[in-house]
Amino acid sequence: MTRRLRLSLDAWRRLAKAVDGRRSQVKWHTDLAYSLSGIVHSSLLRLQNASYAEALNSVTPYPPVFLLGFWRSGTTLLHEILCCDPQFGFPSTYACLNPSHFLLTESKAGTRKAPEIKRPMDAMSYSWASPQEDEFALLAMGAPSPYQALIFPSLLRAPRALVDMREHSRDDQERWLGSLHTFLRMVTVQQRKPIVLKSPPHGYRLPLLLPEFLKAHYIVIERNPYEVFASNLKLWRTLLELYAVEPWTPEEIENFVLEAYLVHEEAISEGSRRASSHQLARVRYEDIVADPVREMERIYGELNLGNFDAVRSGVEKYREKVSRHTRNRFVLSPAQKDRVEQCWGALINAKGYEWPAQYLKVAS
Repeated sequence: MTRRLRLSLDAWRRLAKAVDGRRSQVKWHTDLAYSLSGIVHSSLLRLQNASYAEALNSVTPYPPVFLLGFWRSGTTLLHEILCCDPQFGFPSTYACLNPSHFLLTESKAGTRKAPEIKRPMDAMSYSWASPQEDEFALLAMGAPSPYQALIFPSLLRAPRALVDMREHSRDDQERWLGSLHTFLRMVTVQQRKPIVLKSPPHGYRLPLLLPEFLKAHYIVIERNPYEVFASNLKLWRTLLELYAVEPWTPEEIENFVLEAYLVHEEAISEGSRRASSHQLARVRYEDIVADPVREMERIYGELNLGNFDAVRSGVEKYREKVSRHTRNRFVLSPAQKDRVEQCWGALINAKGYEWPAQYLKVAS
């Protein structure tokens, strides 16, 4: 059974209107289900805003920390490590999937005692209380988002239009920034700490984020592109199987991932040129897996994030926890490997990566 994301009524109407009716007809029962759910979540949001009006209007969020990287580059790992530091807050899975009412309900929902489950794309453990992508909250609130394609995968056919905020109208950009500021205020009211935000689509927005959050810090993580490509095929297939309301093909996923990665690298490169040395740091997934303590200590020093000794033991405990996790082994066909090298070859060479035979093998 197809799952439904918890969109506001405005978010659903905007999304349904944005999809070309000639290529995708929304079934009446899908529209009805999302519309009824949207009415509920829009009503809850009004109630939440009224209940916390004074706090939301008066709060001034601390400069956030943005964790950036293409999907499956290790942003979740980096997020969970950084959130070992008690000086930082973060939006939980519960908050990101329920932005319309988490201030009203999260403390009563018993999320801190909820059991962990395995993510379907990589079997990593998470719970309602785990750090999560704020992108899901922004989507639910009606902001433009690549995750609109989780519901309507036909949007994957135009990758740049879907992911590149520079291609959007000024109204869209302001609506997205407004949603981000609103959600950031909500989480700050809840936790009263600097917030760590992790969302792969934020990498596309780095040029937009820098002038908007002048005192924020940005950490960019990258991973071997061959692994990134193979892992993304599974990620998008898994998510589309859960949420899509129209058909899609594996070729559409491949084409999207190949082009979207190039657009992401353009945006990261543009933003990196604008950022100061104490504002943006970079790390490789392979390095942080090998020695998270060393890499986090380096990042803390580069960005002046505070005394790393205060969080060292927390990072060490997290390393022990995830050391038992078995990473996926991916298989690419010869044709897929060739396509990656044709599209990304220059970037792969510039980054100094090679074919990772220990994790990927060409199918016979």
